[in-house]
Amino acid sequence: MEKKYWNPYFGGVVLGTMLFLTFVIASQGFGASGTFSRATAQLLVNSDKSWLENAYIASYFRHGDNAMLNWTVIETIGIFLGGFASALLAGRFMIRPDKAPGYPIAKRFLWALIGGMIIEFATRITRGCTSGQGLDGMATFSVGAWIFMFAAFAGALILSPLWRKQWVGENNEGGEE
Repeated sequence: MEKKYWNPYFGGVVLGTMLFLTFVIASQGFGASGTFSRATAQLLVNSDKSWLENAYIASYFRHGDNAMLNWTVIETIGIFLGGFASALLAGRFMIRPDKAPGYPIAKRFLWALIGGMIIEFATRITRGCTSGQGLDGMATFSVGAWIFMFAAFAGALILSPLWRKQWVGENNEGGEE
């Protein structure tokens, strides 16, 4: 039996309400990329304290000796646990890669790794991940965030045909095989 998803409008209202509450309670919005930067900074400093001489790395330790004690880290853990609980409650929890039928798993994981590394690098350059730029930036009417989101969607529309076979297969036009 096909499991139903939430109504997207209801999901949007819940997301918007949560975003508003994070601005009110935490004085900042969503965004998760900072967690990975903080984890990297913490690992570097744990391995060699001389990393604290680097101004960028040191900026993660302004409020103490643990870069992981931060709102974004707690938020990211909550996202993971909430997604896990939601999948369990909806009966949708599965361990399998998303890919087209017949597409090699190793190739799918390689592309996912390469894409993830590019996106994490880009989030440091743009000062925020897609959720930070798209939700927080657009909610606060940041011109840069609006430009980013239009560019991201335009890039996806232009480049998606190059990776289409990962999702629908070689000879499949989007239907079932």
